[in-house]
Amino acid sequence: MITKSFASKVLHGSLLIGGTAVGAGMLGIPLITHQAGFIPALAMTVLVWLYMLATGLLLLEATLWLEDGANILSLSKRFLGKNGRAISGLVYLFLYYTLIIAYFSAGSPFFSSFFLAVFGLKLSGFMANLLFGITFFTIVGLGIKSVDRVNYILMVGLVASFLLLIAVGVGQVEFKSLEITNFSKSLLAAPLLFGAFGYHNVIPSLTSYFNRNEKVMRYSIIFGTSIPLIVYILWQFVIIGALPFDLMQEALDKGQPVTYALKTLTNKPWIQTVGQVFAFFAIVTSVMGVGFAMVDFLGDGLKIKRVGRSRFLLCALTFFPPFLLSSLDPSLFILALSLAGGFGEAYLNGMLPVLMVYKGRYKSNLPSSFKLFGKKPMLAFLFLVALLVILLETTMLFS
Repeated sequence: MITKSFASKVLHGSLLIGGTAVGAGMLGIPLITHQAGFIPALAMTVLVWLYMLATGLLLLEATLWLEDGANILSLSKRFLGKNGRAISGLVYLFLYYTLIIAYFSAGSPFFSSFFLAVFGLKLSGFMANLLFGITFFTIVGLGIKSVDRVNYILMVGLVASFLLLIAVGVGQVEFKSLEITNFSKSLLAAPLLFGAFGYHNVIPSLTSYFNRNEKVMRYSIIFGTSIPLIVYILWQFVIIGALPFDLMQEALDKGQPVTYALKTLTNKPWIQTVGQVFAFFAIVTSVMGVGFAMVDFLGDGLKIKRVGRSRFLLCALTFFPPFLLSSLDPSLFILALSLAGGFGEAYLNGMLPVLMVYKGRYKSNLPSSFKLFGKKPMLAFLFLVALLVILLETTMLFS
């Protein structure tokens, strides 16, 4: 029997997982998938969703084997030893630093536009980056209450602006544009989609929050990952169907988010403004979540307290390197997102859960209250897919 309490927990868990996955990555997805066409893009999106759903359930299985409060570092140390812990820690740093670089590259131009429109001041790229970094350094530095309150307001704006864009965009869709199919090009989107479906970092915390209730967590992962699936399908349907191919290709070549091309969606200036607002909300909600997680990770790894002056030191370590790199090259948005998904997410949310469950099930013979179907062949398949994504990203990087 499904109780009200159970349903409520699943709802909250699903929204947290869905909210973690949906973010600035969606501003890059159509720029890659438009080359393949909507049908191949739809197929690849569904396949990546199924993959990330499966590895999330594997990570849940591994999390339930350890004591309450275990995180990625303690999980990797338990199943893969000190070397595994070190590798996971380094990949985690790479992933989150790369994501923050992407957010700096895409977010700081909004600060330039704001100061030009409101104060008539034209900021240099360096100054826009600096203001962007100081803003989120301060918000994250003030702690969870600050992040929570600001994030709540921004999430409302994100949802409202997204729904308005979809409502307007659907009427602009040209179905001939949706008929283009090039399935070979859809593989190029796999690394970026890996990053766009990333939510695994919240599984250990949610497991503790829901008192290690395996059933609540399973349903939360299933329903929660369905949220970004629906959002990304609708988004690609509208963008690929409504925007000119050449303009999206231009945005891709310049390393800019898809909102660069949104100006052609309609001749109504207010819709163009809504598009910019949506992009801003998507970026800043992502940078706050990633920045907050990074501060916790660094504090845990360096054994530094995450309060007071020490917290601001951790914030400096979180935001300064991405600020520096994005200032040197402002066109890193698409490249950074692709690297994050193709390397960071493929290892942490692909290979790592597979390896931990393999060690737990077949080497340590740990009991599980549930298991992903397929046994060893399924684990081998999932590992191979993650390896292929890493190889694909490596090939694209050096081609």
